[in-house]
Amino acid sequence: MSTPIRSSGRRRLQPSSRAGNPIRRAPNSGASASSISSNDSEHFLPMSNIMNNNSSNVQVSPKRSRQHLARNVLAIACLWPLLFLIIPPPTADPAHMAILSAGMSDTMIGVSSDSNSSNKLFKNKFQSIKKRAHDKIDNIRAVTSRRVNLAAKTQFLREEMSTLLRRKDIVGYGPDRPRVAVVVVVPQPSNGNNVGRRAKGGGEGDEESRILKGALDAVQSVFLTTDRNRIFIVTVVMDGRGKVGTFEAKLDDIDAGRTMHRHGGEVHTHDHHHELEGEQKEGEGHYHSEKIHTLYNHEGMGVSASRKEAVHFINVLSRKHEQAGIKSPEEDLILLFLSVDSRLKEFDDDNQTWLDDVTDALILSPSIDENQDISNKFPSVAKKDSKVDTKPTKDGTMQPSNAVSFAVDTSSSDTEGNVEIHSSHVGVTLSFDQKLRPRPSSATGQQLALSNGESYPTPLTQSATALRLRTYNAFPASDEALTSHYSADLELSFNLWMCADGIDVIASSYARVVVDPVILSSSEKDISGPLAARIVSAWMSGHGDDVYADKILRAVAERSAQDSIIGMTKDHSMSDRKLLVDKIKVLNDMLVRISSEAKHSSSFPTGLGQKCRPFSWYAQNVHPQNDFHEEEDVNDAKKKAWMNGPTTKEEGSATDENNLPSKPLNEDNMAIISKTSPVNIKYVDASGGHAEHPHKGATDENGKFGYVHDETFLIKNPPTFEIKDEKDRGVLCKKGDPNYQMLTKKVFVDLPNHEAAEKRAEHGLAKKGRAKIFCLVYTIEKNHHTIPAIKETWGKKCDGFMVASTKTDRELGTVNIPHEGPEEYNNIWQKVRSMWSYVYDNYYEKYDWFHIGGDDLYLIVENLRLYLESEEIQLASNGGQYLPNGSEETQTPLFLGRRFAEGGNMDRIFISGGSGYTMNKATLKTLVVDGLPKCRPHFHTFSEDVMVANCLRQRNILPYDTKDEAGGERYMPFAPGHHLNYHPPANPKDDWYSNYSINCKWGIDHCAAKSVAFHYIKGDLMRRMYAILYHYC
Repeated sequence: MSTPIRSSGRRRLQPSSRAGNPIRRAPNSGASASSISSNDSEHFLPMSNIMNNNSSNVQVSPKRSRQHLARNVLAIACLWPLLFLIIPPPTADPAHMAILSAGMSDTMIGVSSDSNSSNKLFKNKFQSIKKRAHDKIDNIRAVTSRRVNLAAKTQFLREEMSTLLRRKDIVGYGPDRPRVAVVVVVPQPSNGNNVGRRAKGGGEGDEESRILKGALDAVQSVFLTTDRNRIFIVTVVMDGRGKVGTFEAKLDDIDAGRTMHRHGGEVHTHDHHHELEGEQKEGEGHYHSEKIHTLYNHEGMGVSASRKEAVHFINVLSRKHEQAGIKSPEEDLILLFLSVDSRLKEFDDDNQTWLDDVTDALILSPSIDENQDISNKFPSVAKKDSKVDTKPTKDGTMQPSNAVSFAVDTSSSDTEGNVEIHSSHVGVTLSFDQKLRPRPSSATGQQLALSNGESYPTPLTQSATALRLRTYNAFPASDEALTSHYSADLELSFNLWMCADGIDVIASSYARVVVDPVILSSSEKDISGPLAARIVSAWMSGHGDDVYADKILRAVAERSAQDSIIGMTKDHSMSDRKLLVDKIKVLNDMLVRISSEAKHSSSFPTGLGQKCRPFSWYAQNVHPQNDFHEEEDVNDAKKKAWMNGPTTKEEGSATDENNLPSKPLNEDNMAIISKTSPVNIKYVDASGGHAEHPHKGATDENGKFGYVHDETFLIKNPPTFEIKDEKDRGVLCKKGDPNYQMLTKKVFVDLPNHEAAEKRAEHGLAKKGRAKIFCLVYTIEKNHHTIPAIKETWGKKCDGFMVASTKTDRELGTVNIPHEGPEEYNNIWQKVRSMWSYVYDNYYEKYDWFHIGGDDLYLIVENLRLYLESEEIQLASNGGQYLPNGSEETQTPLFLGRRFAEGGNMDRIFISGGSGYTMNKATLKTLVVDGLPKCRPHFHTFSEDVMVANCLRQRNILPYDTKDEAGGERYMPFAPGHHLNYHPPANPKDDWYSNYSINCKWGIDHCAAKSVAFHYIKGDLMRRMYAILYHYC
């Protein structure tokens, strides 16, 4: 490329002609006319000497000599202006002017020296000089013309470049708002012969048509949900295909803006007529540069290789843009892998898109302090020992090498074409079983707690995954032999977890996709035996990972053998079962051989043991739910039942098979519930006519028995929670103390899952309604001032609520329930006997669960309800083998709360009454109907919690261990800050709390992320906990 002409002010000049200085002539080179006509000039004597020397052979009188000189000077003076008429404009280079000046200096010398010669001699001399001047001028004009043309072209290019740099659709918004490069791989249908044409008689319903339509919907969704100016390129890879005319035409319509698309916060379209008429004017700042590029793999390569080719194209395009100056090297492109069965979900928000949320997760702004902890927001980044070699940005910021997996909603349609979207709830992730098959899973409470439920890690990516382009480029593994979507995603996930910073799902963002499950074939969403062998060989060798490799290959072989054999025969003969065993051995040997041979293939990733973390780390830290022991789904159970022959029991009935849990109860809790027997939960009248305690009932305001409290009064008219003024805000929202730290760094209210469950129940999507909870608080009249804070905060969230007291106050919700003996602390056992009897007599049939605690109890009702509805508790309440179907007439008693070993004695475990305890219907009925009449009915003591536990223990109902998966306690006997700071002494027996506690963690890990109850919550702390937990601060 030619360089643009430089201005005269910056051009290097000879010393005699520097810009800004007068042109200096050489000594004796002549002078101006005015100096010559002045006899007193300092230049006159040298000129006279020259004239005298040249006229030595010609006798000319002084007067005549002066006349000749005058005529010559006059001629020069008259002709000089004519030369300027043919000289280029003064914009020419000063060096060229210096040439002309030098030529005229020669003229002056000639005139002076020939002043005594004839006019003819002068004319010849002058013509010679004039010709020389003309030649020089012609050369100057030619050079100037070329330079002027070059300058014009350069100026034009500069203006074009300036225009380009103002076009956000070409240059984007800069490094702080990077653009996205999207990759959509269009796979071959499972029947490769169907590529590029409709299946015979298939119409729109055939697989090829579904795939192509899904690909168009996926691309269209990118333009609908993404500011077009932030789209760098959408690369569509047609795997195993050439051009498909109608498909290409529709892509062109999307690219040209003839379909709905987003510009900033505006979604619109342009028809072809307006486009031809040029209504997209430059002044409007609205352009449609090309954004879609299609790659064709005529020979099918598979998903992994197609992605790799697409990313290579994106890298080349990025470098070309940087070389052309229309992309900053600091702009860190975001890469989005989007499956053809997925479309980005649309939201009604003009100012925020999925790309904004993803940018926040993947790109650290320079304004963020490098010491700032972002692990709270994105839990996967908490593992900062990334193996991926990432370079810091220009300002020194080290970018994380994590990825965002989009939350997945699913769609379904009926025979009339009506589409319904089924939203997933918070915490849903994707993992795999020991056969490497995908399966749904859930984030743990601890994982949700790290970001207060806003984001959580997932073991595997799903239908859409976003990561930084530089992160992908640094991956050590890219096996082109992984042909299916799932196998490619499996390798992508292992790269991200074992070699980078992991994968997050952002629950509170617009990063969601809607998946149509009928578009891709099952082969695209699963993994074959040979591909599983390649994955195992690459990622499970070394570091003691061979044990995982052996188990997985064995499980894959069993699965393949069962799939191939079970359809071949229908009887259960011994010979058939032997055939299956032999088949498993053959397939296992074959997979081992494939695993070994894979290491010698060209694209097989090598050296992962040195570059990445071991698979054992992944299994223990990322995927702990898969312990690689025997895991059976319903189909596996059927196949194994077939292998083992027919059974005589009804355990294989359809009802049981449809209610198998996803995982069994832990051994300790299974042992606890196995000691008791199911209880028929039908109501039995135990009141004895309400003649004696503890069934005498309650009195109204006038002391008359027979009063029945309306336990729904609070939920019907719930008081609002308000921060009264700035002083009140200062008290409630004070930061930094231990209570604040525990409630912001660990404990949280699982509102997203609570709200999702509410919607499912509201629309009849749940198998049964939500668990109904009755909350019971005990107090005395002098403490009635504590009740308004309970009603304003957690009390209104219970389905039924009552305060047992010494005075009935309908407005406050207190009920006087008389009992045997005096009203005193040392007689709480009798008070509780009467309270539970009153609840059983009046409310038993209306509620599923019953919780009791004192007036300094704080209950997180949303977390309690979700826990009671969890698969674990439902399974335990049905005996621990199968989940209930809702028609059961019996129930296994459950006694839930914070377990204490009395005096450290594990044979005398009770539940602390401080944070309260929770009972199901079977336990409450057993306590009231069978226990209270026999369990020291006239004993007076304050330790009602020990008395209840002893009574239930006599009936083989033991306290259930309510720790979460991370070992955190759900029921807390003290305030949050106390548990944060408490650490046991060197000898745990030296302190009652550590002595009574059972297998506890300490410090911040003591409390479960989704804790349900705290004790000793008095004064402003009740309202303060509510303000912090529900984000009023």
